[in-house]
Amino acid sequence: AEQDGSAMAKRRFFQYFDQLRQLRMWKMQLLDENHLFIKYTSEDVVTLRVTDPSQASFFVVYNMVTTEVIAVFENTSDELLELFENFCDLFRNATLHSEVQFPCSASSNNFARQIQRRFKDTIVNAKYGGHTEAVRRLLGQLPISAQSYSGSPYLDLSLFSYDDKWVSVMERPKTCGDHPIRFYARDSGLLKFEIQAGLLGRPINHTVRRLVAFTFHPFEPFAISVQRTNAEYVVNFHMRHCCT
Repeated sequence: AEQDGSAMAKRRFFQYFDQLRQLRMWKMQLLDENHLFIKYTSEDVVTLRVTDPSQASFFVVYNMVTTEVIAVFENTSDELLELFENFCDLFRNATLHSEVQFPCSASSNNFARQIQRRFKDTIVNAKYGGHTEAVRRLLGQLPISAQSYSGSPYLDLSLFSYDDKWVSVMERPKTCGDHPIRFYARDSGLLKFEIQAGLLGRPINHTVRRLVAFTFHPFEPFAISVQRTNAEYVVNFHMRHCCT
């Protein structure tokens, strides 16, 4: 309102002042050495009394050195979504300036961009969906937790083709399939390797939902999977198998 200078902007500020005053800091992340990216929402959401994802929230870019608020965005902001889509690596890759990296995001990889577009179109065309809901769902990923995305070359969609239903660059639990996850070379289409996420040598109970989460080494052919079936957890170490 102060930057706009108009009477209408000031009236709108005082109209929503009580709602703004009730906002609480919920999550944050470092964008760089000087800037924080902070998410504000209502106290009911912060205290988990309300879990409705459609609740209004705001994103603030704050300079810790100058103590200035650089920008404020709503969780339905097309401008923020455009920044997130075009500069995704700046939000989620802590090792962006390292010598060896294999970023696989919508801003640096055509195949990852296609996956995000399909996800966005699905929300837009869904019942009770639409453009605003798609923006809200995509911005719901922010702020991004540190180290929640893998930089492993074996998950680089420019190098390998695989079904992102079973494994992805985002390290979060997914449904565990009955068959090995196959990775094909993007250039030749040939099968290069596969990962067995199930319980080897044990019968599979199809009535129980099984989840598995992968953690890949940043560059070595090594991964750890944690599989959960009800209250049982199984940890597997996946290493390169050299045929002799």
